[in-house]
Amino acid sequence: MKPYTERFLEIANYLVERKVVNSFNALALDLGMKSSQMSGIKNGNLDFPMKYLDVLEEKYNVNKEYVQGLSKEMWNIYKGNVKKHETNAKHLAEIHYPIEGQEENPYIELPNGQYLMVIPLVQEYAYAGYLAGYKDPEYIEQLPKHTLIVHKKHSGRYLSIEAFGDSMDDGSKESIEDGDIITGRDLPMHHWTNRFHINQYKYWIIVHKTDGILVKRILKHDFENGIILCQSLNPDKDRYPDFEINLNDVKQMLNVVNISKPVR
Repeated sequence: MKPYTERFLEIANYLVERKVVNSFNALALDLGMKSSQMSGIKNGNLDFPMKYLDVLEEKYNVNKEYVQGLSKEMWNIYKGNVKKHETNAKHLAEIHYPIEGQEENPYIELPNGQYLMVIPLVQEYAYAGYLAGYKDPEYIEQLPKHTLIVHKKHSGRYLSIEAFGDSMDDGSKESIEDGDIITGRDLPMHHWTNRFHINQYKYWIIVHKTDGILVKRILKHDFENGIILCQSLNPDKDRYPDFEINLNDVKQMLNVVNISKPVR
């Protein structure tokens, strides 16, 4: 077994033991690798294919130079930003709702005292599937992962989605552009009868029963009748008029806490 394969297995064991992924097979799927390849690597019959190294770095913030034997640091360390992304959020916001009995997202402790938060990612092609599987732990586990560096562990459950289209793009620095990765914190349904903090959280991820996953600004929350008034940032109101949603037609609400922008 070559040294870089041993270092890959060290990382893989760490991810499985810390429950960042459920199993080696789940890690293989996340990397785009066949389960038979992963079994061969584990058993010492195959070496780690280096073509998956960039994916390993992108999804789990692994320092690929560590795998290559060029660095002693296993993880990439950045001050506030994840590699290849810049963020328009300073830190994840403090919790303002009590979260009871929620499983937290996995975290990896970094050498500098910060944490790498591992979050399920729903890409554009998976929007429809998420509507059916959002409560299924096995489905959630199979989703790709997005990572954020945070200063402490945060309560609650988080989800990241890939933005598409231009409904939230008004050309300003506040825009959510096509391809941005939006991370939100789940607001449990039993809190929906309380007034949403729409002044604190500019944007919300709304998982609608028939309209799918939406990202909008909420202008008004009629908490007595369960109605929210939603707005797109795009100034073309013929295409993107304000509209109301009845919360009875919603599966999940998440307040947006981070927007990661790919380098363009």
